[in-house]
Amino acid sequence: MSGGQWFLPLIIICIVLGLAETYAKKKGNSKLQKTIDTLAYVLMLAMVIGFWILYFRGEFSFTNAAIYTVIFIYLIATQLLKQYGERLRKKWGKVAFHRINLALTIAYILLIAFLILAGAHFALVGWLIEGVLILIFGGIS
Repeated sequence: MSGGQWFLPLIIICIVLGLAETYAKKKGNSKLQKTIDTLAYVLMLAMVIGFWILYFRGEFSFTNAAIYTVIFIYLIATQLLKQYGERLRKKWGKVAFHRINLALTIAYILLIAFLILAGAHFALVGWLIEGVLILIFGGIS
């Protein structure tokens, strides 16, 4: 798993999953979409487990493993918010739901920014990268 031999097959799998997802959306096949989404999340979980195995073997840095783990948790939390969004909106109200969603997004952005800074040993380049990423993520969210 070390040495990068896993990277090209991973890219090919991601491209195939992306093409299948696009096909499923065009055809309106929700069952295929759910299957592809589940497969993608299983693949991401396997990657996170692999990154932590590489970290404990000393072949991967803690910062990278932590960033991938935070991104995986963020994606799962976002999907759960989408799935149970209507129920939460009815329970807490639309404004409170959006505030909770925004607070979670800001927390994840700041956590990833801190991990990048720690990985760059708080150097000037790390601060510049963090500033750019916060602007990009803030604009997207």
